[in-house]
Parts: sequence; C-alpha cells; structure tokens
Amino acid sequence: MDFRQLRYALSVYKERSFTKAAKRLNISQSAVSEQVKLLEEEIGFELFRRTSGGVESTDRGRTFLYESERVMGDLLSLSDTARRLRGALSDTLTIGMGSGMAQIFIPRMFADLKSDLPGVRLDILTAPTKNIFNELHEERIDAGIAIESDPDRLPSGLIFDRLIDVEMALITHPKHALTRSKQPVDIGRLLAEPFIMSELTVGYGQVVFTLFTDLGIRPNILAVVDNIETIKMIVQSGGGIAIVPRACAENEVALGLLKAFSIAPARNVAFSLFRRREPLSRRKEAALLKLREMLKA
Repeated sequence: MDFRQLRYALSVYKERSFTKAAKRLNISQSAVSEQVKLLEEEIGFELFRRTSGGVESTDRGRTFLYESERVMGDLLSLSDTARRLRGALSDTLTIGMGSGMAQIFIPRMFADLKSDLPGVRLDILTAPTKNIFNELHEERIDAGIAIESDPDRLPSGLIFDRLIDVEMALITHPKHALTRSKQPVDIGRLLAEPFIMSELTVGYGQVVFTLFTDLGIRPNILAVVDNIETIKMIVQSGGGIAIVPRACAENEVALGLLKAFSIAPARNVAFSLFRRREPLSRRKEAALLKLREMLKA
C-alpha cells in the first residue's frame, strides 16, 4: 500500500472535494483521482461517493480513512524514534511568525523554554501572513502565528487556534499634529493623512483597510509594506502614519520614538496559531500543544 495514496485519499476526505484536495497538494486533479482509484483497487472497496454537495466517504471508507490517519501519525513518529536512537539531542519545531509580533510572543516562548519544552529546538521564520500560509501548505513549517482575519480568506487545509486579542492603535511621529488629541482619533479625520499600509487582502492590513471602507471612504495610501518593523521605521521618520496592533509598538512608544492613540470606531484583532489539518508526529504534536499553552499565558 502506497503512503502517497493514503495522503491523497485523506486530503480528499478532509476537503470533500478532489479539486480542493489537488489544490491543497499542489498537484493535478487527475493525479489525485488516479492514485485514489489505485488505492481503492488495492483495498477492494470504494472510499468515496459523489453527491450534490461534493464528495462523501462511504461507510467502509470512513472507517478505513480514520485508521489510516492514525497509522500515518505512527509512521511520522518513526523519524522521532530514529533520531533518539542516533543520539540526537533535540526535535525541531519550525514556527512562522508575522513581523512585529516578537514583542508579544518571544518573551512568552523563551521565559523558561528549557523546562517548558525540554529536548526541543525552535526554528523561527519571520514572514508576512501570505508567506506563512504558503509555507504551511508546502510543509516547510509546522505552525505559524498570524492575525486572524475573515475565515473565508483562510486557505483550505489550514486550521487555527486563537491565542490573544489585541487593540488596534494609530501610531504617529512624536511631533505629529495628532499628538494633541486627547480623545480616540476618529477614522474619518484621517482621510487626507498619508498612510503606511500592510498587504490589503489578508491579516491586519485587510482589517485596517476595512476600517475605512466600512465608512465608505478609502485611505490615502502612501506605501504598502510587507512587515510591521518597516512600517514603524517609516512612521518614526515622519513619512506617514499607520494603524497597527498596539502591542507591536509598545517598545517604541516606551522609548519615545512613536506615539500611539486609540481609534474610533475601536477595533481589536486576534492573533492565532495556524497549522495544517494533518497530524504531526506524536512528539511534535505534544510540543505544539505545550507551545500553544505558553503563547496563551
């Protein structure tokens, strides 16, 4: 029985679609259909039936695929066993993280990493939200921390667990005219201000953009940047203003490099831990569960 065929069949089972499974696996639909058919010939019964709503598993197929997922988890655990037998000292958990989130999550990760995650090495990749989703699909990272936005925009095959909610705040140069404001700054007042934005279709960039479009207006976009650190540097230089998660700018505000203000209407965003639906090895699953607890602390 081919391990690849099981992966393809499980993708169809989870997506309830050969087309979506092919997209998730980044291969042609015909290749998925062919491999699933070969698997069905091998086991002697059909795994799926087509319905008006998509693809459903047969009764026997559902039982078989449930056991297949468990067996695949055991197979993935063999790499951990081999590593231990070789005398390797650590497992590696690869985490993607949106830029600017270090102020929030790095202290939580490394407060007591050796005792919280013994025998685990963290590999941390900083990337925009779109890249994190792509890296998850390509199985180059185990999990990613990003801002949760419209569920309809979440790529298929990914799931998430909410970590924390944070306030969105306006940041400006310390000498900007808006620093005289004593009340939350009305979004409508910012129409003429040069705005530094993040990617507009995903993550907090999409959240900020809808703050304006919900009022029937569009921001005066001076630049679109793919990371919060660059956005903060542009604002520090006096090149424009921006709306970012307040917690991502606390250090700069404390140092007097930026000013931060509440906005009206107020808006919070959720940081979430994203991952693939497919199980990791047992050791990685345990490490990821512990990491999630650390990030929520």
